[in-house]
Amino acid sequence: MALSALWIKKVKCPFCDHEFETTRVRASALKVKEKQTDFGSVFDGPCGYFYAVTACPSCLYSARNEDFETVRPEYEKRIMEACKKAAQSKGPRPDIYQAGEISAEAAIKRHELALAFLKLRSHVDLGELAGLSMHIAWIQRLVGNPGGEAAAMEQALKAYEEYFEKGGKLPDKLGEPGVLYLIGELHLRLNRPRNARRNFERALASKEIKSYPSIENITRDRILTAKEMMERAAAAAAAAASPAPQA
Repeated sequence: MALSALWIKKVKCPFCDHEFETTRVRASALKVKEKQTDFGSVFDGPCGYFYAVTACPSCLYSARNEDFETVRPEYEKRIMEACKKAAQSKGPRPDIYQAGEISAEAAIKRHELALAFLKLRSHVDLGELAGLSMHIAWIQRLVGNPGGEAAAMEQALKAYEEYFEKGGKLPDKLGEPGVLYLIGELHLRLNRPRNARRNFERALASKEIKSYPSIENITRDRILTAKEMMERAAAAAAAAASPAPQA
Protein backbone atom coordinates (compact mmCIF):
# COMPACT_ATOMS: atom_id res chain seq x y z
CA MET A 1 0.00 0.00 0.00
CA ALA A 2 1.30 3.43 -0.87
CA LEU A 3 2.22 5.34 2.26
CA SER A 4 0.33 8.36 1.00
CA ALA A 5 -2.94 6.40 1.16
CA LEU A 6 -2.99 6.58 4.96
CA TRP A 7 -2.73 9.58 7.23
CA ILE A 8 -2.60 10.02 10.99
CA LYS A 9 -5.24 11.99 12.87
CA LYS A 10 -4.92 13.06 16.50
CA VAL A 11 -8.13 12.65 18.50
CA LYS A 12 -9.26 13.01 22.09
CA CYS A 13 -11.46 10.40 23.70
CA PRO A 14 -14.69 11.97 25.01
CA PHE A 15 -14.88 9.48 27.89
CA CYS A 16 -11.37 9.45 29.34
CA ASP A 17 -9.77 12.55 27.71
CA HIS A 18 -6.88 10.44 26.45
CA GLU A 19 -5.25 11.90 23.35
CA PHE A 20 -3.99 9.44 20.79
CA GLU A 21 -3.30 8.91 17.11
CA THR A 22 -5.53 6.93 14.78
CA THR A 23 -5.33 6.13 11.09
CA ARG A 24 -7.54 7.36 8.28
CA VAL A 25 -7.59 6.59 4.55
CA ARG A 26 -7.40 9.49 2.15
CA ALA A 27 -10.59 9.77 0.11
CA SER A 28 -8.50 9.99 -3.05
CA ALA A 29 -6.99 6.56 -2.29
CA LEU A 30 -10.35 4.78 -2.07
CA LYS A 31 -10.90 3.23 -5.48
CA VAL A 32 -13.95 0.98 -5.83
CA LYS A 33 -13.32 -1.96 -8.13
CA GLU A 34 -16.70 -3.64 -7.70
CA LYS A 35 -20.04 -2.84 -6.08
CA GLN A 36 -21.82 -5.87 -4.65
CA THR A 37 -25.56 -6.51 -4.52
CA ASP A 38 -25.75 -5.74 -0.79
CA PHE A 39 -23.97 -2.42 -1.50
CA GLY A 40 -20.60 -3.61 -0.23
CA SER A 41 -17.56 -2.33 -2.13
CA VAL A 42 -14.52 -4.25 -3.27
CA PHE A 43 -11.61 -1.82 -3.30
CA ASP A 44 -8.61 -1.64 -5.58
CA GLY A 45 -6.10 -0.67 -2.92
CA PRO A 46 -6.76 0.08 0.76
CA CYS A 47 -10.10 -1.17 2.12
CA GLY A 48 -12.02 1.71 3.59
CA TYR A 49 -13.87 -0.53 6.05
CA PHE A 50 -10.63 -1.40 7.84
CA TYR A 51 -10.23 2.21 8.98
CA ALA A 52 -13.88 3.16 9.60
CA VAL A 53 -13.77 2.77 13.40
CA THR A 54 -11.78 4.76 15.97
CA ALA A 55 -10.83 2.90 19.17
CA CYS A 56 -9.33 4.51 22.28
CA PRO A 57 -6.32 2.54 23.57
CA SER A 58 -6.88 3.80 27.13
CA CYS A 59 -10.56 3.11 27.92
CA LEU A 60 -11.38 1.06 24.78
CA TYR A 61 -14.29 3.31 23.75
CA SER A 62 -14.92 2.66 20.05
CA ALA A 63 -17.23 4.16 17.45
CA ARG A 64 -17.38 4.96 13.78
CA ASN A 65 -14.99 7.76 12.89
CA GLU A 66 -17.72 10.32 12.28
CA ASP A 67 -19.39 9.57 15.62
CA PHE A 68 -16.38 9.11 17.91
CA GLU A 69 -16.02 12.72 19.11
CA THR A 70 -19.68 13.76 18.82
CA VAL A 71 -21.10 11.65 21.65
CA ARG A 72 -22.24 13.45 24.83
CA PRO A 73 -20.66 11.55 27.76
CA GLU A 74 -22.96 13.19 30.32
CA TYR A 75 -25.88 11.32 28.75
CA GLU A 76 -24.11 7.98 28.44
CA LYS A 77 -23.64 6.71 32.00
CA ARG A 78 -23.37 3.06 31.05
CA ILE A 79 -20.59 3.78 28.58
CA MET A 80 -18.81 5.95 31.12
CA GLU A 81 -18.87 3.14 33.68
CA ALA A 82 -17.59 0.62 31.14
CA CYS A 83 -14.80 2.97 30.09
CA LYS A 84 -13.74 3.64 33.69
CA LYS A 85 -13.45 -0.09 34.37
CA ALA A 86 -11.51 -0.66 31.16
CA ALA A 87 -9.12 2.23 31.86
CA GLN A 88 -8.41 0.89 35.35
CA SER A 89 -7.90 -2.69 34.20
CA LYS A 90 -4.31 -3.94 34.18
CA GLY A 91 -5.08 -6.93 31.96
CA PRO A 92 -3.59 -7.44 28.49
CA ARG A 93 -5.04 -5.38 25.66
CA PRO A 94 -5.68 -6.77 22.18
CA ASP A 95 -3.27 -5.47 19.57
CA ILE A 96 -5.85 -3.47 17.64
CA TYR A 97 -5.12 0.13 18.61
CA GLN A 98 -1.88 0.85 16.80
CA ALA A 99 -1.73 3.61 14.23
CA GLY A 100 -0.77 2.65 10.71
CA GLU A 101 -1.85 -0.19 8.49
CA ILE A 102 -4.04 -2.75 10.26
CA SER A 103 -5.18 -6.30 9.50
CA ALA A 104 -8.67 -7.55 8.71
CA GLU A 105 -8.73 -9.29 12.09
CA ALA A 106 -7.96 -6.03 13.91
CA ALA A 107 -10.58 -4.20 11.86
CA ILE A 108 -13.23 -6.77 12.80
CA LYS A 109 -12.34 -6.50 16.50
CA ARG A 110 -12.61 -2.72 16.35
CA HIS A 111 -16.04 -3.02 14.76
CA GLU A 112 -17.14 -5.54 17.38
CA LEU A 113 -16.04 -3.12 20.12
CA ALA A 114 -17.96 -0.32 18.43
CA LEU A 115 -21.06 -2.53 18.33
CA ALA A 116 -20.68 -3.37 22.01
CA PHE A 117 -20.47 0.31 22.97
CA LEU A 118 -23.33 1.23 20.64
CA LYS A 119 -25.56 -1.25 22.47
CA LEU A 120 -24.75 0.57 25.73
CA ARG A 121 -26.01 3.88 24.39
CA SER A 122 -29.05 5.48 26.00
CA HIS A 123 -30.64 5.35 22.56
CA VAL A 124 -29.49 2.60 20.22
CA ASP A 125 -29.36 3.77 16.60
CA LEU A 126 -30.54 0.69 14.71
CA GLY A 127 -29.35 2.08 11.41
CA GLU A 128 -25.87 2.51 12.87
CA LEU A 129 -25.99 -1.00 14.32
CA ALA A 130 -26.96 -2.42 10.94
CA GLY A 131 -24.21 -0.44 9.19
CA LEU A 132 -21.48 -1.66 11.54
CA SER A 133 -22.73 -5.23 11.15
CA MET A 134 -22.63 -4.89 7.37
CA HIS A 135 -19.03 -3.67 7.57
CA ILE A 136 -18.14 -6.82 9.50
CA ALA A 137 -19.94 -8.98 6.94
CA TRP A 138 -18.05 -7.34 4.08
CA ILE A 139 -14.69 -7.76 5.80
CA GLN A 140 -15.46 -11.40 6.61
CA ARG A 141 -16.40 -11.93 2.96
CA LEU A 142 -13.13 -10.34 1.89
CA VAL A 143 -11.08 -12.76 4.01
CA GLY A 144 -13.18 -15.79 3.03
CA ASN A 145 -14.96 -16.53 6.32
CA PRO A 146 -18.55 -17.51 5.38
CA GLY A 147 -19.53 -18.37 8.95
CA GLY A 148 -18.49 -14.96 10.26
CA GLU A 149 -20.10 -13.28 7.27
CA ALA A 150 -23.43 -15.04 7.86
CA ALA A 151 -23.44 -14.19 11.58
CA ALA A 152 -22.84 -10.52 10.81
CA MET A 153 -25.55 -10.51 8.13
CA GLU A 154 -28.03 -12.03 10.60
CA GLN A 155 -27.31 -9.20 13.04
CA ALA A 156 -27.65 -6.58 10.30
CA LEU A 157 -30.91 -8.14 9.08
CA LYS A 158 -32.44 -8.08 12.55
CA ALA A 159 -31.47 -4.43 12.96
CA TYR A 160 -32.81 -3.40 9.53
CA GLU A 161 -36.12 -5.19 10.14
CA GLU A 162 -36.57 -3.51 13.53
CA TYR A 163 -35.39 -0.19 12.09
CA PHE A 164 -38.02 -0.37 9.38
CA GLU A 165 -40.88 -1.58 11.57
CA LYS A 166 -40.30 1.13 14.20
CA GLY A 167 -40.83 3.75 11.52
CA GLY A 168 -37.73 5.82 12.20
CA LYS A 169 -36.33 8.30 9.72
CA LEU A 170 -34.85 6.27 6.90
CA PRO A 171 -31.53 7.26 5.28
CA ASP A 172 -32.09 9.55 2.30
CA LYS A 173 -29.85 7.52 0.01
CA LEU A 174 -31.95 4.38 0.59
CA GLY A 175 -35.44 5.50 1.60
CA GLU A 176 -38.12 2.90 2.18
CA PRO A 177 -37.38 0.94 -1.03
CA GLY A 178 -33.67 0.67 -0.26
CA VAL A 179 -34.16 -0.63 3.27
CA LEU A 180 -36.73 -3.18 2.07
CA TYR A 181 -34.36 -4.18 -0.72
CA LEU A 182 -31.51 -4.72 1.74
CA ILE A 183 -33.76 -6.82 3.99
CA GLY A 184 -34.62 -8.94 0.94
CA GLU A 185 -31.01 -9.15 -0.19
CA LEU A 186 -29.82 -10.32 3.22
CA HIS A 187 -32.51 -12.99 3.28
CA LEU A 188 -31.40 -14.06 -0.18
CA ARG A 189 -27.74 -14.30 0.81
CA LEU A 190 -28.80 -16.31 3.87
CA ASN A 191 -30.60 -18.75 1.55
CA ARG A 192 -34.16 -17.71 2.34
CA PRO A 193 -35.45 -16.90 -1.15
CA ARG A 194 -39.13 -16.87 -0.13
CA ASN A 195 -38.53 -14.17 2.48
CA ALA A 196 -36.28 -12.36 0.01
CA ARG A 197 -38.94 -12.35 -2.68
CA ARG A 198 -41.58 -11.02 -0.29
CA ASN A 199 -39.41 -8.06 0.71
CA PHE A 200 -38.33 -7.35 -2.87
CA GLU A 201 -42.03 -7.18 -3.77
CA ARG A 202 -42.63 -4.79 -0.86
CA ALA A 203 -39.79 -2.61 -2.15
CA LEU A 204 -41.27 -2.49 -5.66
CA ALA A 205 -44.71 -1.69 -4.24
CA SER A 206 -43.36 1.29 -2.26
CA LYS A 207 -44.78 4.68 -3.24
CA GLU A 208 -41.19 5.98 -3.27
CA ILE A 209 -39.75 3.42 -5.67
CA LYS A 210 -39.73 5.72 -8.73
CA SER A 211 -37.52 8.13 -6.82
CA TYR A 212 -34.85 5.40 -6.57
CA PRO A 213 -34.42 4.05 -10.13
CA SER A 214 -31.14 2.25 -9.42
CA ILE A 215 -32.72 0.43 -6.47
CA GLU A 216 -35.76 -0.42 -8.60
CA ASN A 217 -33.53 -1.95 -11.29
CA ILE A 218 -31.46 -4.08 -8.92
CA THR A 219 -34.60 -5.18 -7.05
CA ARG A 220 -36.13 -6.45 -10.29
CA ASP A 221 -32.93 -8.37 -11.04
CA ARG A 222 -32.70 -9.92 -7.60
CA ILE A 223 -36.37 -10.91 -7.45
CA LEU A 224 -35.69 -13.07 -10.50
CA THR A 225 -32.76 -14.66 -8.68
CA ALA A 226 -35.04 -15.38 -5.70
CA LYS A 227 -37.62 -17.01 -7.98
CA GLU A 228 -34.96 -19.17 -9.62
CA MET A 229 -33.68 -20.28 -6.21
CA MET A 230 -37.20 -21.22 -5.14
CA GLU A 231 -37.76 -23.18 -8.34
CA ARG A 232 -34.50 -25.10 -7.91
CA ALA A 233 -35.36 -25.88 -4.29
CA ALA A 234 -38.83 -27.11 -5.29
CA ALA A 235 -37.36 -29.30 -8.05
CA ALA A 236 -34.79 -30.76 -5.66
CA ALA A 237 -37.49 -31.50 -3.08
CA ALA A 238 -39.68 -33.17 -5.70
CA ALA A 239 -36.79 -35.30 -6.90
CA ALA A 240 -35.97 -36.35 -3.36
CA ALA A 241 -39.60 -37.32 -2.71
CA SER A 242 -39.91 -39.43 -5.88
CA PRO A 243 -39.78 -43.20 -5.28
CA ALA A 244 -36.58 -44.87 -6.41
CA PRO A 245 -36.98 -46.83 -9.69
CA GLN A 246 -37.47 -50.58 -9.26
CA ALA A 247 -34.52 -52.73 -10.19
